[in-house]
Amino acid sequence: MPMEDHNDNLFPLINKQAARTIQGRHTEVLVTSFADKILIVISQYGKVGSLIHTSVDQQSLTSSIMASSDLATTTSSFLLGAGSTVSKKTQLYQVYASHISQMIHHQNPAETRPVVLSLALSIQEPDAEQSPTAAQEQDQRRQDRDLFENVIELVNECSVWE
Repeated sequence: MPMEDHNDNLFPLINKQAARTIQGRHTEVLVTSFADKILIVISQYGKVGSLIHTSVDQQSLTSSIMASSDLATTTSSFLLGAGSTVSKKTQLYQVYASHISQMIHHQNPAETRPVVLSLALSIQEPDAEQSPTAAQEQDQRRQDRDLFENVIELVNECSVWE
């Protein structure tokens, strides 16, 4: 029996991608617009990494439409690859997920689709056996911020939510 396709108008999918070298590592972003979700793959390893489902809270959607300068509240959960909750990488990945969802909502307040985010980034975990100096900590924070800003810029280049 042939399958009926009732969603012909949902295809083809919209795909956008960009790449650049960030901190000496080839970094790729692929964004795909599905009818029910936005998939964003960000990788410095050429493969899928931790998967996070994130969405703007519905109550936040209503209130942030009223006050467009407010940041929307987001909910994120790891689907795959969750590390320890005290892991620097896990915490930073949650920041990426929340920021990207808020950015999408800020750029298009009518956008309500959740985001499935894949992150495979080279993030240095602190050495538990050595205490870094203040200068080393400051340098690592600068590198983390630089990576974050460059990745967010690449994601913006691949906008499918306009």
